[in-house]
Amino acid sequence: MNAFKAYIRSRTFFIHLGLISLFVFILIFSTLRWLAHYTNHGDFVVVPDFKTQKLADLEAFVKDKDVTYKIIDSLYDPSEKAGVVMRQDPDAGSKVKHNRTVYLYVTGMVPPQIVMPRLVDRSERQARLIISSYGLKTGNVRQAKADCNGCVIEQQIRGKTIEAGKSIPKGSRIDLVIGTKDAFFGQVDSTNTQTNED
Repeated sequence: MNAFKAYIRSRTFFIHLGLISLFVFILIFSTLRWLAHYTNHGDFVVVPDFKTQKLADLEAFVKDKDVTYKIIDSLYDPSEKAGVVMRQDPDAGSKVKHNRTVYLYVTGMVPPQIVMPRLVDRSERQARLIISSYGLKTGNVRQAKADCNGCVIEQQIRGKTIEAGKSIPKGSRIDLVIGTKDAFFGQVDSTNTQTNED
């Protein structure tokens, strides 16, 4: 025991301890440097803003940006131009590694099909709410002589009756024929003068 105590107090022990410590330091330092090089630590690019870019222009747009892109979903929005980027992940301005893939959501070229709701026998107000909730638009509204007063007696697209349950493009304009018992009828609603075009 005394010999061991003497050894750990000796110059030889401290030389060996110093060499071991130096070796461990060099090993850790070398490993961290290698990891930093392997993962490009501190080397990043700023994600460009893809929003409003057209699909046909994406290849040219990313050519010198050091990122790649992938379209993962198409979202139909009748208020937006078809075939342009609506959202992206990561967001523009984010710092990412070189050649990071940016995931894009684009506006659909073709509107999805939805099931035409039943509007007949509902009030005009209810019909308008249903039309809006289905992603449709209210087109022309006119009156026609009927036994009911203020209820929908016919639902149409481009002047043709469309039955409930039929598949129609989302965003379609639905024309309403409202029943009235009044002697004067047939006037087109002045607030709905849009054409019947989708």
